[in-house]
Amino acid sequence: MSEETNEKMSLSKQRKLAKQKEIAKIKRNRVIGKVVLVAVILAIVGVAAWLIARYAIKKSKEVTADTNYSAQIDDNGMIKNVKAADYVTVPDYNNMTVAKADIEYSDEKVESDIQTILDNNKTLQLSPELVAKDGDKVNIDYVGKIDGVEFDGGTADAYDLTLGSNKFIDDFEAQIVGHKPTDKFDVEVTFPEDYTNNPDLAGKDAVFSVSLNGIYVAPEFTDEFVQEKLSEYATTAEGYRQYLKDTNYESNLKTFVKDYLTNNTTVKSYPSAYLKQVKGNYKATEMDSYEYMTSLYTQYYGSSPYSSFTDYLSQAYSKTEEEYDESIEESVSSTMKYNLACQAIAEAEGITANIDEAREYYLDHGETEDDFNTYLEKYGKGYMVQSYLNEKVVKSLCDRVKVQ
Repeated sequence: MSEETNEKMSLSKQRKLAKQKEIAKIKRNRVIGKVVLVAVILAIVGVAAWLIARYAIKKSKEVTADTNYSAQIDDNGMIKNVKAADYVTVPDYNNMTVAKADIEYSDEKVESDIQTILDNNKTLQLSPELVAKDGDKVNIDYVGKIDGVEFDGGTADAYDLTLGSNKFIDDFEAQIVGHKPTDKFDVEVTFPEDYTNNPDLAGKDAVFSVSLNGIYVAPEFTDEFVQEKLSEYATTAEGYRQYLKDTNYESNLKTFVKDYLTNNTTVKSYPSAYLKQVKGNYKATEMDSYEYMTSLYTQYYGSSPYSSFTDYLSQAYSKTEEEYDESIEESVSSTMKYNLACQAIAEAEGITANIDEAREYYLDHGETEDDFNTYLEKYGKGYMVQSYLNEKVVKSLCDRVKVQ
């Protein structure tokens, strides 16, 4: 065989080998491509799953405002499908003790309350024996002049002013002290250099012609006063003092019991459906506040400082809506704990309630039938009965407290 033939065979073999290598390379690239494609797909699926999970977590933390306050409460005041003892452990409520000094209403507090009532019932007196003193509420007319000329905002009739309140500039109020009803006199003042209410008056001297129309005087706390103003509580002055002592003692004792339950109950977990409802109710109440404030500002100023509920949360709490939603559970935790504790005790002690009992309780405590029906429409039967059931539980525990 010639060398030329051998060379042709060698070239043919080389081409064949090269073709085999090319085919192998193509197959290898296809495999690599499939592996890369699978990896890319898995990566995309992983990112998508992460995004979906993240979105699900975010959605789970969102709170939707809910105005159905009785959605998860039965008509008997009990949380639906919940045995409270499965969720909370209540403290030993049969051995509560409290110092009498911590709950009794002192004579000083009684007299302070009475003085507030008397101050709220002051009447304008014109007796020439009265002399205006610091702290008195007086009624005056005044006309202000600068260089003998009246100025805008410097005149008023029958104006009530408490001396020493510093509502007026300079020593205006101090110059009324010592005068008697029907006195007419001049008050000389100098407007502050930085008088922003009316810069045109800043630093100027003014003379006010003042007429002291009278001085408000508090009545004496007598049997007659009690019969006229406080007859629904007592018929004598001493009877009203005792009423204050008794009602505040009872109120303080209830507060002690409520605090004892809230501070000493251990929560294992919260019923998820009820927790969702309470959080939704809380946010609905917040939205009511936002709408009220918006309406109030618009009524008085023509516009609201809040462009949206989110803006309201930012200004009121320095929180985004997402941050606010996350904070709600902590805000409602005490209420949840207290409601569960009361239900657990009601379950253990066989304490029950219904809507008729609740209505009677509210009517006995100063509410009208219309008031009760308004509450019932807003909050629903379950919520109203739950509130009354809690009161029954607390009253039962108050009778067990040892006051030392």
